[in-house]
Amino acid sequence: MREVAESGSAAIAAIERRVRLLEARIDTLAEAVEVLARGLEGSPMAEPGDSTLTESARRAHELLLLAKSGRRDG
Repeated sequence: MREVAESGSAAIAAIERRVRLLEARIDTLAEAVEVLARGLEGSPMAEPGDSTLTESARRAHELLLLAKSGRRDG
């Protein structure tokens, strides 16, 4: 009976780790989307050829790459 309880505790711990990992990924995606949205908003004063959108896309991509390189699950 004790083995079942220990096995259940290990399963709960594994699920909690997985939830924390998924929460971190969602936070990263939300931040990347926010950066892209700010770039798309533009400004009435922005000049044609403004690099805001390009810069925002680059920053969002970097965020996603950093998050991916920090993952420990492969």
